[in-house]
Amino acid sequence: MNAATDPQLPERVSGAVSRAFRSAPLAAPIEETHGEHSRAASPGTRIGESHIKSARVAIADLVGARPEHVILGSSRKQLINQLAESMSHRLRLGRQVVLSRVDDGANIDPWLRAADLYGADVRWAEADLSTGVLPAWQYTELVSPETAVVAVAAANEHVGTVTDVAAIGRTVHAKSDGIFVVDANAIAPFHLIDIADLGADVLAFDVATIGGPSIGALVFRSVELMGELFPHPPRQSRARSAARFGAHKDVNPGSGGLALRGAVHPSVERAREWLELGGLSEGLLGGVSAAVDHLADLASDAEGDSLRGTRRRRLRGALPLAEDYVHALARMVVDGLHGLPGAHVIGLEGEYEEHFDYDSVERIPRLSFFIDGVPAEAVHDRLFAQGVVTSVIPPGDSELLAQMGVFESSTGAVCVGLSVHNTVGDVNRLLRAVASLR
Repeated sequence: MNAATDPQLPERVSGAVSRAFRSAPLAAPIEETHGEHSRAASPGTRIGESHIKSARVAIADLVGARPEHVILGSSRKQLINQLAESMSHRLRLGRQVVLSRVDDGANIDPWLRAADLYGADVRWAEADLSTGVLPAWQYTELVSPETAVVAVAAANEHVGTVTDVAAIGRTVHAKSDGIFVVDANAIAPFHLIDIADLGADVLAFDVATIGGPSIGALVFRSVELMGELFPHPPRQSRARSAARFGAHKDVNPGSGGLALRGAVHPSVERAREWLELGGLSEGLLGGVSAAVDHLADLASDAEGDSLRGTRRRRLRGALPLAEDYVHALARMVVDGLHGLPGAHVIGLEGEYEEHFDYDSVERIPRLSFFIDGVPAEAVHDRLFAQGVVTSVIPPGDSELLAQMGVFESSTGAVCVGLSVHNTVGDVNRLLRAVASLR
């Protein structure tokens, strides 16, 4: 029950990664073409290049974007860091960066460093400390014509509260020309994401959060935005790396100027040169499509067959059903903990220990709790001994929990991250183990 930190890897994903590592260096077979307008891969094209392409397509399907808008890297933190460092022309003196307390450090630290380096001011959006919700109304005061970047998490990874990202996005675009960067890592396994509906300019998440390999992704709203953010190539040209990892401009004579392996827009090529540093692991990328397919195949029809149609359509049918199932388990955990003396579910208790309803605010099936007088590590160890794996949030790991005063009354909190592989039996084991501590 530690999907918040270490999601399990489906067998189909590990198998796809294994096959991709073996096949990546091999030359792709030459396909026979028919007609003067048909195109095929050039001789010598490696299979690994197809893994990169399929990963971009899969991530685009997951978030409702186009494959050419997808930038890949080792992690979302590394990609956000590269994005922040590349924005010296925006984060200058007199400009502002708006951050929030509900975010993970991956979407805070890079912007703090960049603002300090380039001279921008930092403004903070604060959470409702009784629930952990980030109110959207405060952005009408925080955002101004001087705002260069607004970074926000779509949900808090520890408390599970969901942010009204679309409302914040409307405010950002109405009051400034700032870039709206959304960390979708916590909601990606549960919500059907649509980058346009969220109003995000840039979307970030780790593929590992959906049970995929350790790959990060940045998804941009449009090629035009990529051109605005990266008007020039980096000083040290990375053309050789770009050519190797997808920026192919081989033109087939007689094809009307069409690229043999797919032309890359100059703005996209520049973005890849800025952000896709150090190359890409083609073997790991071979598992991205399998991870998204796994999500799309979670639901079945009345006959037990998987839903049909495009991958995006299958995701639209599968994710709400999967989310409902995991929410039912989370409600059982919350109700059970509320019935145990000394147990406190963070964000679901009032000032006088009255209990809030699980559905009082929109949330994902993640929660954190602590027990009076029992160190978080001791709770974790007891759960582990009973076959229940959770994660511990020590002081310093969550700005939101620190603001909520959790670390003033405890040595940390235990985070329960539920996923579709969990069962009612898992919930019962957790509750029995916690009850045995009192």
